[in-house]
Amino acid sequence: NSLFNFLQTIGLGKVLSGNGGFVYGILNAFGLIVSKDGSNTTSVGFSLFNMAGQFVTIIGVLVSTALAKRYGKKAVFVTGLFFTAVFTALFIVLPAQAIGFAFLLNILKSLAYGPTIPLLWAMMADVADYSEWKTNRRATGLVFAGIVFGLKAGLGLGGAICGWILSAYDYAPNAVQTGRALFGIRMAASIYPALTFFVGVVAILFYGIDKKLNIQIQNELAERHKAFEYS
Repeated sequence: NSLFNFLQTIGLGKVLSGNGGFVYGILNAFGLIVSKDGSNTTSVGFSLFNMAGQFVTIIGVLVSTALAKRYGKKAVFVTGLFFTAVFTALFIVLPAQAIGFAFLLNILKSLAYGPTIPLLWAMMADVADYSEWKTNRRATGLVFAGIVFGLKAGLGLGGAICGWILSAYDYAPNAVQTGRALFGIRMAASIYPALTFFVGVVAILFYGIDKKLNIQIQNELAERHKAFEYS
């Protein structure tokens, strides 16, 4: 099939009978050895798909600080969410045989999303700083608790919504899926999550702490803290 041919093309399908050796050991440890009959092709492809995305996400996380210092947290966060939405939505146009393009989109999506992961937590701290700057009262615990509650509620609700969407398309587990169910799976993996990312982009546009204001807040709070220490 298309996935097996793709794995053959990138060389994984050619390590079929390696009974040892460094390369075989590494690939086997990560579950990336395709069996002779190809019966585990789907699991190997899924593992490789996730590993590629996670590896690129880590790269995005590592460069997030440099990007934020240069362009500001808000600008990087909005840009990352926007391109994550675009690359996620593009999955809907891929035919089932376009395995290579699916991997490429996954890598691009993960690279765009990576910087937003640490920046979210940094922006939460900026909100706490903004609260102190405006009110002269530190409310870090309250700010973090409220946002984390929202995150956890969103994760729980998101999982439920995904199940509702698949049910609406007549998805049946452990069965051969109908054309309608397959279309629902594709929508649940592309258009619907992309829409939520676009909503996030619009919401963050109203987030008022840009790079200039953040620098002002940090400088003024530092002066206040310094004055408090010597008072």
